[in-house]
Amino acid sequence: QQLALHPVRLAYERARFSFGSAARDWMAPKTKSKAKAKATIGPARKKKPPARKPASAEDVIRRVKACKVVPVVKINALAEAVPLARALKEGGIDVIEITFRTACAAEAIREVCTSVEGVCVGAGTVLTPAQVDEALDGGADFIVSPGFDPAVARRCRARGALYLPGVITPTEVMMVTSGFKLKNLKFFPASNFGGAGTLKSYAAVFPDVTFMPTGGVTEENIRSFTSMPNIMAAGGSWFVSDDLVKKAAASSDWSEICSAAKRAAQAARGT
Repeated sequence: QQLALHPVRLAYERARFSFGSAARDWMAPKTKSKAKAKATIGPARKKKPPARKPASAEDVIRRVKACKVVPVVKINALAEAVPLARALKEGGIDVIEITFRTACAAEAIREVCTSVEGVCVGAGTVLTPAQVDEALDGGADFIVSPGFDPAVARRCRARGALYLPGVITPTEVMMVTSGFKLKNLKFFPASNFGGAGTLKSYAAVFPDVTFMPTGGVTEENIRSFTSMPNIMAAGGSWFVSDDLVKKAAASSDWSEICSAAKRAAQAARGT
C-alpha cells in the first residue's frame, strides 16, 4: 500500500522537481534550431541600440559592497530620474536600483545611464525576460527580482548580466545556489522574515553566499545588516520616498535628498 505524503513534504518535493528541471535546462548546452525564421509582414520596428555594455558581475559586486546601501527607487515621472541620480551621487551613493513599478522605468534607466557618469545602475522588480532586455538595452548593469525565475536567470546569463534573485528560506537558497550557481542573492522582504537574525544564522550554513537584504531596512537598523560579513549591501527606500522626490522635483531643489543620502551612507558604513 502506497503511503500519502504529508502536505508540507509534498509541496517540498514538487518544488524540488520544478527547480531541478529548470536547473537542468539552465546547465544544458543550447542547440541551434535548423528551422528558418518566417519573414515578418510590414515594416520592422526600429530598436534603439544598447545605451552601454553592462559592467561585469565582479565589478558590480565590488561597487555594491563599497557603497553598502542601494536606494530602491520608483520613478513616477521621467524628468525626476537624472536629478535624483545626481543628488544621490553627490550624497556619496553611486549605485541605484530603478524598479519596474512604473511605465517609465525602462526609459528612466536609459536616461540615467546616458546622462549621469559614474553611476552603477540596477533594474529592480524585474519579473520577465522581456524586462531584462529592456533594462539591459537601456544600459543597466545588473538585474534584481523579488523572487527567483529560471527564465529571467537564463536571459541574464545569456546577456552576461549579474542577477540578484530574491530568496527567503534555506530551501530556496540551496536550490538557487546548487541548481543555478548563483551566490549573490537578495533577501526579501527582510523585516518580515527575521531580518538580521535570520541572515546571521545563514552565515554559518551558507558561508559562500552573500545577501542584499531589502524590505523594512531603515536608517536606524541598516548597520545591523551591513556589519555582517555575508551582507554585500542593504537596499532601502526611506531616503528616496515618493514624498521626498515629489517635493524636490516641484522645487527643483534636491539638497534634501542629497543630505538624506549622506546620512544613509554614513549609517550603512558605520561612520
